[in-house]
Amino acid sequence: MNSTNRPIQSDKSAAKSIFASRTFWGVALAGVASLVPLATKAIKERKITVDDAGQVVLIACGVGTAIVGRVDARSPVYTPNGLPGPNKSDFAQ
Repeated sequence: MNSTNRPIQSDKSAAKSIFASRTFWGVALAGVASLVPLATKAIKERKITVDDAGQVVLIACGVGTAIVGRVDARSPVYTPNGLPGPNKSDFAQ
């Protein structure tokens, strides 16, 4: 449930799973596409540099921020139980 322990009232259409969100998948694919060149370079050179680690952290922060932004967007989405964000049960049926 949400912080006030009451279902979220919304005049929008029913909430959908985060995994049904095109924004979520676009962000996920962009994150993977950003990480692949770093991973292939590290595998070829058989080492990970501090610069590579820093880039991975920045990419992860950007992806995380975009996903949080999607969860907080106007049309509601829910996340699986146990993950941050509202659960399906938080939305009034």
